[in-house]
Parts: sequence; structure tokens; C-alpha cells
Amino acid sequence: MRSIYKYLLIIFVIILQGTLFRYIAILGVKPDALLILVIAFSLLNGTRESIILSLFGGILVDVLFNNAIGFVTISLLSVAYLTGLLSKNVFKESTFVAFVFVFLGTILYNLIMVFSMLLMKYDINPPYLFNVIIVQSVYNSFITIFAYRYIVMFNSYINTKKFFFKI
Repeated sequence: MRSIYKYLLIIFVIILQGTLFRYIAILGVKPDALLILVIAFSLLNGTRESIILSLFGGILVDVLFNNAIGFVTISLLSVAYLTGLLSKNVFKESTFVAFVFVFLGTILYNLIMVFSMLLMKYDINPPYLFNVIIVQSVYNSFITIFAYRYIVMFNSYINTKKFFFKI
């Protein structure tokens, strides 16, 4: 029951990402709210839950927005797994820790995407693409500074709330 709210939040974030976030692009780069959310849940809850949530969100994004199934899913799974492994020895509620993890996770996520595109023989412009990676990493990290405390409160509320009904 508790995780149903996390799935609903992921669906809501994907809808926002596909509609509203294209209007707040900086230098042609949109923030990746799903990636921020997956990294945050991975920091807070560990590897197992983050893998399940990233699999759900990645498949949903791949089916709705991408021509090739699996690019986003594999990238999200990799970042979620590594973040979950590395989060065991850090202060999880720290915004600075989340800032660093989101910055590095965005770089890793985009590098996996670029590598996948190279394997599929897509035509890419490396200098432009690496500028986009840096801009998106900074943009996602900046958003994390403001959003992370709300994600922590949401996660805390969901994990401690006792529900009187079950779905």
C-alpha cells in the first residue's frame, strides 16, 4: 500500500516531465525529474526499492516517449543500483549529499545513454552532447537543492504512516 503512492508520484513526475518541463528548458536542456526522484529514493531507501521504482519509471518513459525500448530503463537501473550501494555510509537526509549524488548520477545516466546510442549507431555530435550533459547535471542538482527536503518528508510520511485500509 505504501509504495502505491511512490508509483503515483512517479507517474505524476513523468507527466510533468513530458508536458510542463519542456517550457522551463535552459540552453535547450530540460530537467530530468524522474532521475532526481529515483536517485532520491535510492539514497533514502536503498537498492531494492530503487531498482523496482526505476524499472517501473524507465519502462513507462521508454514506452511513452522513446523509439527504442530500454535506453532510459537501463540507464535508470544502473544509476539507482550504484546510488543504493553507495548510500549505505552517508547521511541520507543531507541536501548536499543529494546534490552530489544527483550531479554524478546525471553524468553517469547521460554517459550510459550516449554509449547506448553509439552502440545503436545513432549520429551524435560529441562536443554538443557533452555540453548538454554538464548543463543537465548542474540543472538537476540545482533543482535537488529545493526539492530534496520535500522528497525526504514524503518518504518519511509514507514509511511511518499507518494505513487503515489495504489495496
